[in-house]
Amino acid sequence: MVRITDDSGTHPKCLLDPFKTEATRLEATARETDWERELAIQLMARCGLRADEVTYPTRDRLRWSSSGECWFLEVQGKNTKGGSKQTRDAWVPDRVAENIQRLASERNRDPTEPLVSVTTSSVRRWV
Repeated sequence: MVRITDDSGTHPKCLLDPFKTEATRLEATARETDWERELAIQLMARCGLRADEVTYPTRDRLRWSSSGECWFLEVQGKNTKGGSKQTRDAWVPDRVAENIQRLASERNRDPTEPLVSVTTSSVRRWV
């Protein structure tokens, strides 16, 4: 079930249950329009990125952690303690990592070019 909260006072937050059908249906609907939209939804629903963080990741910020045997994506975004933006690592499921690599390869993206090349307001509209 979708839950909507407005604790920030500026933008309502939509919270989807990633293990139910909401996130899967949203991804599928986005995929029908554009692959980049699907990836934006996956980054939020599967990796925990905020809408304003989706445009930061690039192909070269995706890395394999041999010690943890998983994928991480460097993300720069909100500092929850205030101040300038913080850089953090977000865990990336294998199928999202594969989607990132496929999109970057098939669309001939430079490794330093953002994977999602729209504004934050566009990302919010997509959702």
